[in-house]
Amino acid sequence: MIIRSKRQFFELWEAGVLGNRTNLWHDPEVVLASGAPEIGFRELGFAGGGAWEKVPIDRFLETYQRWRDAGRRFVMDDGCPDWCRTLQGEIGRTYRGLEGWLDTVGQLPMRPAAAAGHMRPCSGATTLALLHRFMDPVSLDDLWALLDVYPDATIEFSCFAVDVGVFPNRNTLFWETRNY
Repeated sequence: MIIRSKRQFFELWEAGVLGNRTNLWHDPEVVLASGAPEIGFRELGFAGGGAWEKVPIDRFLETYQRWRDAGRRFVMDDGCPDWCRTLQGEIGRTYRGLEGWLDTVGQLPMRPAAAAGHMRPCSGATTLALLHRFMDPVSLDDLWALLDVYPDATIEFSCFAVDVGVFPNRNTLFWETRNY
C-alpha cells in the first residue's frame, strides 16, 4: 500500500492503524479534562513542515486561542516525555536495504535535533543495532508490520525509556508513515 498525502496519513494515524501514537483531541474541554501536563498542537493539512508547538497546560488556553485566531486547522495531543527519549528518526527501505536517519542524543524533538546536527544517516546494520537496543520487542513488531504493509514508506518514530502512547506496554511512538 502507498500513503500518498498528509491527509491520508493523518486519517489512518488518527484511526490507530499506523502503530502507537499520542492521544489526539479536537475539543479543548477534553484536553483540560485529560490531566496531561503538556499539550502539543499539530497543524493539519501540510505535507511536512506544518506548525507544531508544545506548551505546559497552564499556557494551553492562550495557545489554543492564538492558533484559532490564526485560522489554523489543528489537533492537540498529550505530547511525549522528551526527557526520556532514547532514539528517534526515520527509517525506510532503499536500494541498499534498510537505512535510517537517526538521533541517539534524544533530548530534542526531531526538527530541533536535525537543526542542531544530531540526526545522522545510518547503514542497515547500524539501524538494526540501534532499533534492537532502544525499541521494545512489541514496538519492533509494530515497526516490521508497518514496513510489511507499506514497504516503500518512510517511518518516523521516537523511542523512550518509559511506556508511552495509546497502546499499552510500548516505548515507541510512530509519528508518520509516508510515501509523499
